[in-house]
Amino acid sequence: MNEVVEIIYQWHQGAGIKSIRRSLGFDRKTIRKYLRLAQEAGVARGEPFPEEADLAQRLQNIKNTGLLRATPGQDVLKPHKDWFEELLSHKSMTAKQVWRLFQEKTGQEIGYCTVKRYLRNELDFGRLPVTVRLEVPPGSQAQVDFGSVGLMRDPASGKNRRTWAFIMTLSSSRHRFVHFVFRQDTATWIYCHILAFEFFGGVPATIVLDNLKSGVMGPDIYDPTLNRAYGELERYYGFVADPAKVRKPQHKGKVERTVPVVRQQLLAGREFADITAANERARQWCRHEIGMAIHGTTRRRPWEVFQTEEAPCLKGLPQEPFDSPRWQKCKVHIDHHLVFDQSYYSVPTRYIGCEVDVRGDFRLVRIFLDGILIKTHPRAERPGTWQTDRSDYPPEKLAYLQRDPAYCRQQAQEIGPHTENLINQLLEQQTMVRIRKAQAILGSSQKTENKAR
Repeated sequence: MNEVVEIIYQWHQGAGIKSIRRSLGFDRKTIRKYLRLAQEAGVARGEPFPEEADLAQRLQNIKNTGLLRATPGQDVLKPHKDWFEELLSHKSMTAKQVWRLFQEKTGQEIGYCTVKRYLRNELDFGRLPVTVRLEVPPGSQAQVDFGSVGLMRDPASGKNRRTWAFIMTLSSSRHRFVHFVFRQDTATWIYCHILAFEFFGGVPATIVLDNLKSGVMGPDIYDPTLNRAYGELERYYGFVADPAKVRKPQHKGKVERTVPVVRQQLLAGREFADITAANERARQWCRHEIGMAIHGTTRRRPWEVFQTEEAPCLKGLPQEPFDSPRWQKCKVHIDHHLVFDQSYYSVPTRYIGCEVDVRGDFRLVRIFLDGILIKTHPRAERPGTWQTDRSDYPPEKLAYLQRDPAYCRQQAQEIGPHTENLINQLLEQQTMVRIRKAQAILGSSQKTENKAR
């Protein structure tokens, strides 16, 4: 569903079918199919883009939503990639022969053109080794990359840690933003984008980045939960993410070369007190040093071109800062709760055993099943907190929960002050788990008393 929403969003922003296919890797027929569904769901260019949950609900309500589960022909071929590479190692192998052998091996009917496109796009078979330099209008594109730059001191711990440079380059002016970080997780990835937009004072129309499923930033950057969080950032700031192909660094060549330039011109021969000092120096370097040097390709100064030509073409920044979300897949346990960010949130009985998507921001935790919002809670203020809506329990359990704490306290009072104090502490949060613990303690005390008699 997240990939479907991304297809629809890129079309809504003005991208054509060819551009979406190059960006996301879907077959043209598949893209057209999803766009027909979007139009049936009421999505139209020139009108506000709907919230993701609302769009998912609309698509679910369309009669032919079975189309959403259709598997593109390219996906049928992907599991056989190693076998295709072995076949292509033979000198006389052709795309048509691969197509014949695939059908003999699997018995699956698939078009020759589909196989040919897969071999060309994924294995570079039949593609001519030519390149084309693409220059883009001001404000239309930025390219981003992460690169390792060695060790820097962490001011919090005083220890040296492995450090990466996040780099965003505006493709038209070549003006750069550089920021050093210790992590490559989702929160850092989004935070660096926000810093870059604030540094430039605006947002480019598109951002070219490493392929979302296999890149240099590590697996937690590219899992489906990142795609959702990054998709929210994308729609909040109004840009379109354009992933480069796997193992195709030339598709974002304007930023690729910047990583060694940062090492050579900004870091080599310099020592910084810590990463904070290095980031302050990086801002000066981007604006007043590398930004004022004559660029080898454009033969102009990036900072001056940015000021006069590109800055006026960037999209304006939103009035409110982006509340970076955290997405996580969670399972609903038999006590009606799931665990998210080390705290516990309840959902109704009918969802017990289901795997759900949980989105947490600064204020709220929202729980989704198949893209549909099923529950909302206030965000827990500290780990280990239980956020329980008693209406989520079935009537018989709810009645038990309502009358039992008073009974436990009465029994504990009869046993003694130490037991009463312990039970009162347990029942400060009246969840079924805490009540069961209280019952176990009281039951153990009763058994001990009976044995003594």
